[in-house]
Amino acid sequence: MNTLRQLTLSAIVLLTLTLGLSACGSKSQSSQEAAKNGLMSEQSQSPEEAIKENANGLLGNAALAVRKFEREPSEKNFKRLMKVYDELQTLCDDEDLFRADRKLAAEADSTAQSVKALLETGLKRIRKPLFSESDHLIAETESHPVYLRKGERLFLNFETQGNVTLRVYNADSHSALKTYAGKKVVHDSIPVAHTAVYVVELKPVGSQYVDITASKSVAKAEDLSKDGPNIEEEKTECTAKDFGAQKIQGIKLKSVFEEPRKVTLRSQGKALFSGGGTRSVVAMQVPAGSTDVAYCLRISTSQSDQNADGQFCRRMDEKYKEIKLLGLPVYESHGSSSNIFRELLNACEPYREEEAYCNLYIFTSSAEAKKFADGKPVADLKYNVDLSKKGTQSCNDRIPTKGVKTLYFGFENTRVRYSVYLWLESLATMPTTEYYRAKYVVKE
Repeated sequence: MNTLRQLTLSAIVLLTLTLGLSACGSKSQSSQEAAKNGLMSEQSQSPEEAIKENANGLLGNAALAVRKFEREPSEKNFKRLMKVYDELQTLCDDEDLFRADRKLAAEADSTAQSVKALLETGLKRIRKPLFSESDHLIAETESHPVYLRKGERLFLNFETQGNVTLRVYNADSHSALKTYAGKKVVHDSIPVAHTAVYVVELKPVGSQYVDITASKSVAKAEDLSKDGPNIEEEKTECTAKDFGAQKIQGIKLKSVFEEPRKVTLRSQGKALFSGGGTRSVVAMQVPAGSTDVAYCLRISTSQSDQNADGQFCRRMDEKYKEIKLLGLPVYESHGSSSNIFRELLNACEPYREEEAYCNLYIFTSSAEAKKFADGKPVADLKYNVDLSKKGTQSCNDRIPTKGVKTLYFGFENTRVRYSVYLWLESLATMPTTEYYRAKYVVKE
């Protein structure tokens, strides 16, 4: 009986396997037949149907491109629309489409004309950004040069809480296009009549926060891919009446000595045995109206070795003209030093000798200066400690006058063996108002 049961189970398993293989075979045969039928269907598609299918695909792409550009008229979407128009033009020139489906051909032609019209009007809707400032704090006049071509349009969006004058002008012809004074919000566009550099100028009354965005529309589609040329700014001196003149606080330099003051300081040993002074005083009359004096002190152990040439004031004046338009303030708001003076003095430093040095004392009292010249101990004298220098070599420096009419330079040689020779040049500075204007040069 057990044997009969095992034979029955084996028969059931064998029947199940047979039915499974039969089902798999049927499915495989069905898949092969379906693929064969699909291939035959593709092969059986007529040329006319393929042409119509292609045309419908292009029309669908055109509709999508139009919707995207209408929603966002950007440079990217405009170029995509141009590509679609080229494809539609090719489609409209296909005579096979006309023979296959005249209605579809007419629809393609109509769509191409619509896309062309959108391209012509849509070009003006594209904005190419020029510059943008958000929550920007300005305290003085700022200028933004931009290069615009004939037929373009400048768009301005401007907001401020304070008083700022916004002006747009042609930097080449020096003609103003538009001025917005006393307006806190400006949304405007300006047509461009000539290809040139234009300047968007912001002139605040006090410190103000502003938001400003400038963009442009182009006149030709090919200009979308063109970046504007580089614009370099050069500043030149001008008068107060010149177009675009801006006022700056400057200084006037005036030589104090007609020629360098020459001093010989004997060494302690030579003065002891053969006479001669180890001290000397040079008086300097401070010109009226000056706020500072600058001096150049040249020290040498040789009387004929590279002495001063008397051109200190000329060199300082030339260097001042080179660097004064770099935006450096004449006087710092903190302390007594000056940015521009530091630049000037560093650029005109005298030659230094390692073995040539002496003591320099600055006096503002003639009585104290006389005591120094008479040999009184320096410790018993009143002199300006901050401006005096012990063991100084050749140097440049600046002395704020603060109403002082005469300065006395006291020189002392404390060396036993070597005598030293001094050449002192000096100039005075007086505040003055100067004007400059910006000149813009286009670099292709």
